[in-house]
Amino acid sequence: MGNLLAYSGTTTKIRAIQSRFFTQDDYRELAAQKSVPDAVAYIKKHPGYHELFANMDEATLHRNEIEKILTNAVYVDFQKIYRFATIHQRKFLDMYFKRYEVAILKRCMRMVFDHRDFKLDLSLFYDFFEKHSDLDLNKLSNSRTIEELVANLKGSIYYERLNRLSNIEHPTLFDYEMALDIYYFTWLWKNKDKALKKDALRSFMDAYGVKMDLLNIRWIYRCKKYYHMTNAEIYALLIPVQYHLKKTDIRDMVEAPTLDEFEAVVKKGYYAKHYPQFMDTPLDSAYNNIRDFVQHKNASQNPYSVATIIAFLYSKEHEISKLTIALECIRYGLSPSETLEYITH
Repeated sequence: MGNLLAYSGTTTKIRAIQSRFFTQDDYRELAAQKSVPDAVAYIKKHPGYHELFANMDEATLHRNEIEKILTNAVYVDFQKIYRFATIHQRKFLDMYFKRYEVAILKRCMRMVFDHRDFKLDLSLFYDFFEKHSDLDLNKLSNSRTIEELVANLKGSIYYERLNRLSNIEHPTLFDYEMALDIYYFTWLWKNKDKALKKDALRSFMDAYGVKMDLLNIRWIYRCKKYYHMTNAEIYALLIPVQYHLKKTDIRDMVEAPTLDEFEAVVKKGYYAKHYPQFMDTPLDSAYNNIRDFVQHKNASQNPYSVATIIAFLYSKEHEISKLTIALECIRYGLSPSETLEYITH
């Protein structure tokens, strides 16, 4: 009864927002659009995005501007949920908010490495960000070198981890982004017990423990297939958290001499045994399918819990990803069926 009362307002708000999510029929219609302006006009008419695009002329919007507006849709919905959340729910949302800080830092880093002038467009999120973040957006957006950007992070939880990269010769954007990701996931797992208790903690661990396990599996695979990294290099890039995986599982995957032997290790492990329906698909698809299954299973079994908030945020972010992919497919002239294939896998 306690959870029902505590989560009834938040859950009601989430369901109202979810009713405006894109359906499969919506994605089919979007994929059938002939041009990017036509596709943006279609998104603009959709109830979930009408307000964000209301004063925009789709015929003149540039690619980066469209992506910024879509990203703002995530921030807007996060704020809506935050306003309806209880004090205890906000503890989780405050922790989750670090994900958006990391995303913004990555955008700043990419612009610095590309030597492009830019200003962060967070007009719809700025007040919330200022209240909940220690980062100085003006300083970050005015940084012209990676050294200056890192120096502007002094006083934040990210400074020490990123400043260590100054000790290596010619660190790349990849190095900085990986350092941020590893730090974020480690921080998240370390601080979970401070923000969550009992059922909420179990829901969180199931959602994010599975995510971290699968990210490590996927990254080991990519390191071996595409980058031909040494074992030591691979170990350095992994999230130092195991949930269902054991340290021996990680070791066996990293040290597998061939991709076939790596896949054999995966097929003997926890995820192949518990999610066999997904293991005949490519690894990236299996990653998405298992995460989708876990999120929605937890939310359906515990509708008045933090699992519902986690599943909602996951679904919203994936909707934005699908819309972005659809626009790219249309930009490059792919057929509607090809576009749908990219969206659904």
